[in-house]
Amino acid sequence: MKALPFPCIRPAQDRVLEALPAMDSIMSGNDALRGAIADGLMLKDPGAAYYVYECSGEPGRVTGVVAICPTSVLAGGKGDASADVAAAARAIAELKVQPRPVSLAYEASPVMDIILGAAKEGASLYAVTDPAGITHRVWEVKREDAVGAIRAMLDQAPEPALADDPAYAAALVEASQLLADEARSAGTYTGKEPFNFTVAVLFPAAQVSGGAPQVPTGLLAHQVARF
Repeated sequence: MKALPFPCIRPAQDRVLEALPAMDSIMSGNDALRGAIADGLMLKDPGAAYYVYECSGEPGRVTGVVAICPTSVLAGGKGDASADVAAAARAIAELKVQPRPVSLAYEASPVMDIILGAAKEGASLYAVTDPAGITHRVWEVKREDAVGAIRAMLDQAPEPALADDPAYAAALVEASQLLADEARSAGTYTGKEPFNFTVAVLFPAAQVSGGAPQVPTGLLAHQVARF
């Protein structure tokens, strides 16, 4: 599969506990998001990275890698024409940011488990516990050799499947189409724009057979167009 490192929009490391409760307001529009970035509450990473995400609590612990994948992997999200999906798609297209990763399941190799385990031996970028008692941890992977190792393993993996939340996947597909239509109308479409990719957390299929957890909104966001 194609799963690439990306420049993330995320909370400042030392202000994550301030940012997450305010995320609905921060992600309410471009002005609010620009203000949070200008204030230092949120930041835009200057370079691309993978992120290791761990969710622990009941019923256990799961670990995934966060990357951007072609929106075509969300084929299962097509066809939902509900008003809620359409409204969510418009909100994402207007914000020009995908606010959280979609959850995908893939067949992970034992080698990938070793690579991600090594990444988790370092200091985490975030470790936050939500009101439900679920702890979310994130590690940034940007060292060239580690990025190369993760990408090589993902390149060899078969295409992932949607693990949860088909309505959100459908909204992402529709938002991508809305932005592509705008670019085509403006005569600027190339096919390489960020909105042709979706940020996803890729979980080993065996870990999420009963459903996948959701990364908190705003913790690892993806800018899909200029704002």
